Amino acid sequence: MVDARFRVDFADGGKGASTSVADPPGFATLKELGDGEGGEPARTSAAAGKGAVAGPAKKRGHQLTPAMRVQKAYAFAGGQLQSILMMGFMMWMSGNGVQIFSIMITFGGIFNPAKAILTSGKTFERFGGADGAVDVTAPRLAFCAIQCVGLAMALYKLNAMGLLPTHASDWVSGMKPPRATERAYGGTTL
Repeated sequence: MVDARFRVDFADGGKGASTSVADPPGFATLKELGDGEGGEPARTSAAAGKGAVAGPAKKRGHQLTPAMRVQKAYAFAGGQLQSILMMGFMMWMSGNGVQIFSIMITFGGIFNPAKAILTSGKTFERFGGADGAVDVTAPRLAFCAIQCVGLAMALYKLNAMGLLPTHASDWVSGMKPPRATERAYGGTTL
């Protein structure tokens, strides 16, 4: 037999039922939040006279200010420096030999920054707000500058591996042979 102190009767939890246990701090029912009607959060019964809005509704209605959005955009742009430095470390560890691993790491170092630069407009849309009222051009330029540093590191690595055609000897097959300016005749007797 179960002791009556430890028994909970869930059947009487309908409308208008009062329980002896108080709701925890910060608890608000859906009816108190007013999700269904009016679009405006309802006031909690305890704070109705004071004009305070319920805790969860207050958090949901909180909007970021434009200065906070720009600050978050700068934080996101600066956070990319860590991934660029990690890619640089991986390229350094792979060596300058022409092996499949070092080539894959290097081409990843070219592809990822190029893709990030090309999709930076879509990336920074979320910081500009729904109507685009916040100007995130400066954080976007900082983001692109950091990505250009990563791209430059990958191009330097390609040059160190000897895969960039930067010398005249790389283009010998496409060059025409030089025209002779002198002719030498030998083997004739006088």
